[in-house]
Amino acid sequence: MSEEQRPIAVVSDLSVFVQRQQLGEATSQIQYVSQGHCLIIGEVAQALSAGERFSEHGFTVVQIDPEITRTDKRLTDDGIAVFSVPALSLNGYLGAYRAVVPMAAGEELDLGVSVYRETGLFDVVLDLSSQAVMPVRLAPFGYVHATTAEAIDEAVDSLNDMRGEFEKPRYFNYNESTCAHSRSELDGCNQCIDICTAEAITPSGEGVSVDPFLCQGCGSCATVCPSGAMSYAYPRVSDALERSRKSLRENQANTIILHTEEVQSLVDEAASREGVLSLLVEEVSAFGPDYWLSMLAGAVQHILVVTDSPADDPGRQALDAQLQWVGPLLAELGIDEVPVELLASTALDARLQQLAVSRDPASPLENVKAQSFSTHNEKRQTLRLALDALSEQLRPAEPIVKLPSGAPFGQIHVDTTACTLCMACVSTCPAKALQDGQDTPALRFVEANCLQCGLCESACPESAISLEARYIWDSVAARKVETLHEETPFHCVRCHTPFATQSMIDNMTQKLAGHWMFQNDKAVRRLRLCGDCRVRDMFEEDAAGIDVHNL
Repeated sequence: MSEEQRPIAVVSDLSVFVQRQQLGEATSQIQYVSQGHCLIIGEVAQALSAGERFSEHGFTVVQIDPEITRTDKRLTDDGIAVFSVPALSLNGYLGAYRAVVPMAAGEELDLGVSVYRETGLFDVVLDLSSQAVMPVRLAPFGYVHATTAEAIDEAVDSLNDMRGEFEKPRYFNYNESTCAHSRSELDGCNQCIDICTAEAITPSGEGVSVDPFLCQGCGSCATVCPSGAMSYAYPRVSDALERSRKSLRENQANTIILHTEEVQSLVDEAASREGVLSLLVEEVSAFGPDYWLSMLAGAVQHILVVTDSPADDPGRQALDAQLQWVGPLLAELGIDEVPVELLASTALDARLQQLAVSRDPASPLENVKAQSFSTHNEKRQTLRLALDALSEQLRPAEPIVKLPSGAPFGQIHVDTTACTLCMACVSTCPAKALQDGQDTPALRFVEANCLQCGLCESACPESAISLEARYIWDSVAARKVETLHEETPFHCVRCHTPFATQSMIDNMTQKLAGHWMFQNDKAVRRLRLCGDCRVRDMFEEDAAGIDVHNL
């Protein structure tokens, strides 16, 4: 994705968005309200000069000087507030930027309040400082960092237009119940947080929080999410698949070009060939393995993703990372050359010419009959159904294929000599891949549910768990409940109620052997009592030491 801000527009409703993306249902709207008041950060003379072009809507100047020790405020002859501050903290988005100066004893000076802004907030920010005050890779709407004369002119023109009411789609849906970010204060999956260039995603309890005002619709978070807790809403997966299948039927195409508006003209020139379908999308990085594999199951032979983003762009890296585990799956089906390619717009025409003259009739994809299925917008179900459809026609060489670390499928290994069946792993598993034995001390596992998030590995106090990324082609086998470890229950030596396992009692006894509280037989025996009997035993011991004749 380009690191320039995505456009927002003044719209009255979402009908334009719905029509453009052929959505089954509209996503909600995010609204910005801006009065155009600009906070200009930089050297005072330069900032005042730039501010002359904001005079209609008002502006405030702040100069950051680490050498000073106190905050100074003055007014120009025109009544413009000019601050000199040792440091500045800035956060927010179009119409709601908060600028504060840290002060002694944890206090802070709110500049928006100081200049009597009704909201206490600034609408837009022009940052002229050498180092950006907001160094985020994809800046929020309404913030521009500019250091050259040309860039400053463009920034002023752009920010002056940001006055009024603006709307954009809510690009994402999030289901915290299936999120693998954290459990029991243990860190699990951070992929969406790490990939978000707008820094719109932050940890929140056992899940994450997405600021819809900062989100700019990159879609990479949905692509890298192993569980589908984070999904793209513009369009939803089901809408994208239905739109694509309909277009494929109408055009009898076997090659899909995914592209954005930025490269529309180049794509139009290259995509006029027979059998080629171009699909305009909001952001190519939002279309990942669930979409690719569903299209291959729909008899598509080539998917060309047009992106001019550099190799270090997070959105491109997200797609590359998914291809790393999709490739081995397809290779197991006899598809040695991955049919999903990331191409620069200038390379598209040449690649289409090459595909036209180098068609391989022996390619397994030539014989795939189109399959369609309902996904209910559930990512893992979509992946499984697509792979089932492909494997039914292109028989895999082996029943199980090994995948690189980081793939969202796999199993876990349990060292049964170390495992005490404490069930810490079960309580932290977000996908219910790990289950207890209910009335039996046992650890069960459903491989189809495993996200390879690593929470179970982190939770295990005995370091008895390790991960292995792989994929089982047989869906029935993948959904089978497997017993990883099972023991006979340990019975209370007093009431004979089962309450633990032999290994747990042995391990606890061994670890407490040197503790001063367990240096006599009575205390050690108490470890072999259930909770109720342990309480009774302690009360009986206390009562035995009381001489009732001395009361």
